[in-house]
Amino acid sequence: MSILTVQQWQAIKRVHSPCLVAAVLITLTACGNMQLAPTTAESDASFEVAPPPNFTRGLLARRTAEPLYPLRAKTLGIEGWVLLRFSVDEDGSVISNSIQTLEEQPAGYFRSSSITAARRLTFENTRGSTVEDVRYVFRYQLEEVNRVLAESPSQEIQFRELIPTRFITPRYPPGVEQQGIEGYVVVQFTVTDSGSVQDIVINESEPLGIFDNEALAAAARLRFEPRIIFDAPVVVEKVLFRFDWHLPR
Repeated sequence: MSILTVQQWQAIKRVHSPCLVAAVLITLTACGNMQLAPTTAESDASFEVAPPPNFTRGLLARRTAEPLYPLRAKTLGIEGWVLLRFSVDEDGSVISNSIQTLEEQPAGYFRSSSITAARRLTFENTRGSTVEDVRYVFRYQLEEVNRVLAESPSQEIQFRELIPTRFITPRYPPGVEQQGIEGYVVVQFTVTDSGSVQDIVINESEPLGIFDNEALAAAARLRFEPRIIFDAPVVVEKVLFRFDWHLPR
């Protein structure tokens, strides 16, 4: 069955009754030959995935962290968001080795930056115990002036913060897990201009001395993308990093 032209359809409506017009319309639809062209608004609309809301499980943010906008995304005018999942310890700090990326829009631009920012978050934890499955969204939005690039962007990186590239989960010291002991250690170290770690010392530990050796061994295996200032990597001293030991629940 062929499709009616516009002129033929108008002629049918002028000459025949409304019932016949309806019958023709039903026949065309049933045969699957009638296709409605999208409106201009529908064809020009772009699809954007909205970020989900935060799910902090009753925790109140005590310190928020503004993520560093990745240079590649910024120079290309790309905006987006990252949804992370992590656990928060009884002191309100994010447990570093619990951070997971659930979703990223668009993929490939914001993951590392959001993980780095999440490590700096702190919460008011009135429960006094570890809170798991906290979900937090970092949004990346450019100022209006940066949305359209007038010229090709410079490849020079003016500034970039340290970006962890290797996360280490320290093991339990022999016999300690069987005793039901949990704890944490905060280490301090220097990150070289190549991203390696040196001059590691214990800054804080609880319980005192139980997990220190494992924390030192784990810290030595950490690696970072170095801090960059005016397109050159630099040494960063007195970097603090926390390791946590929690029993399975």
